[in-house]
Amino acid sequence: MNPARGGWVVLSSLLLAMLLAVAHLPESWPNWIGWLRPNWILLVLFFWVMELPERIGLIAAWVIGLLVDALLGEPLGLNGILFASVTFITWRFFERLRMYSGVQQCGVLFMLVLSAEVVRALVIGLDSNRELVWPVLATALVSTLLWPPIYLILLRIKTAVRVE
Repeated sequence: MNPARGGWVVLSSLLLAMLLAVAHLPESWPNWIGWLRPNWILLVLFFWVMELPERIGLIAAWVIGLLVDALLGEPLGLNGILFASVTFITWRFFERLRMYSGVQQCGVLFMLVLSAEVVRALVIGLDSNRELVWPVLATALVSTLLWPPIYLILLRIKTAVRVE
């Protein structure tokens, strides 16, 4: 990523998404609110791959996934393969996704986040002998509901900074 062409904006938005992924809720809040945590990194990655497919590729998504694995303490390579898979699907259909309405983009994003979260839950369940739980669906729903404002915020930043 060339910093002169706005690469620092892409990198800083991904770093902010990583910070939001590990941020803890206050202890005074109920525990069930933690189930409503969206997949921030996947939302930001989806946006940048859809908007700048020539700059964000499979290797970048895989490296980001490895960093997230180390950050969250999940099995090494799990998020790498999930992010690379979502990046490939987005990269393959980015022209079509750009023409979709907001509702259609939300539907595609819901399916991508849901499938990624189910695979993550299955792998972590096999690794730590836990059962598949329903917050997987909550994560996909909250991520889908947050997509329109995230898209508008990142698009406004991309336009203001002239990221190419």
